[in-house]
Amino acid sequence: MMKITVIPDIPFGNTVSITNEIIAVFAHSDVQILLPESVQDYIEANETVRFVKLEDALSLCDIVIVVGGDGTVTKYASAAAKHKKPVLGINGGHLGFLSGLEKTEIPLLLHLLDGKYKLKSRMLLQADVYDAEDTLISSALCVNDAIIGRGTSLRMVDVSVELDGKLLARHRADGVIIATPTGSTAYSMSAGGPVVDPHMECIIVTPVCSHSLTARSVVCASTSTLVLKNTSDTHNIRHICLTTDSNAPISVPYGGKVVIKKADIPVQFITIKRQSFYEILQEKMVERNITGG
Repeated sequence: MMKITVIPDIPFGNTVSITNEIIAVFAHSDVQILLPESVQDYIEANETVRFVKLEDALSLCDIVIVVGGDGTVTKYASAAAKHKKPVLGINGGHLGFLSGLEKTEIPLLLHLLDGKYKLKSRMLLQADVYDAEDTLISSALCVNDAIIGRGTSLRMVDVSVELDGKLLARHRADGVIIATPTGSTAYSMSAGGPVVDPHMECIIVTPVCSHSLTARSVVCASTSTLVLKNTSDTHNIRHICLTTDSNAPISVPYGGKVVIKKADIPVQFITIKRQSFYEILQEKMVERNITGG
């Protein structure tokens, strides 16, 4: 029996109805649906559905389906990667750039049973926060990006970026984005960064609203190690924050640092439709902008 974990971003958007449709599609198949206990009050369950703790759902399943927008997909894709489980996103949000299927394409999920799908591996970033004594205080995996910026202050911050032990740049800006190729079409692109094919491996460094005429994005090798430090002492800004994907910000102590490098594990996305990255780029980003969608 195949076990499929479905994680819906309930109660936002159409995620409840989409989840019920997913359950209905597999109702007459040899499939068990695992759902987080937190959504039990919203879902029309049948004998194929089991509600369990999220960690159990991720460890017991063969495939993870995430229902929601891109933020929801990135949040749970990194968690699935830790359990070495492939992920399929179903768009329950607006853009759905990371989604493999739209809500109108749910019947295509039956291809998960006959093997008519592909797994595409994408690199993750690991972001580690250290205090002034060089003690590790936090660690996170990033599908899209790690963003280092100001906390509650409205002032710009001064951030130094070191690449493999050598100074790469000093930015006076709202922050600095360190993105994967997957994240190149997210916040990094909005800040002027390049669009990079997600099947490449590199690290993109993009300043946010830099107070400079010469600040530009830099694309680094995937083997690079980046160290970011707060150098804003003259402005009396005593801390900066690290935000990874759609997770809550982590405070970086003054005198501490953020170390970012390619993670040891990738995330695997499931693709059912035969659609290239550039076709998705055209459909999701170019055509919607032209039509105002």
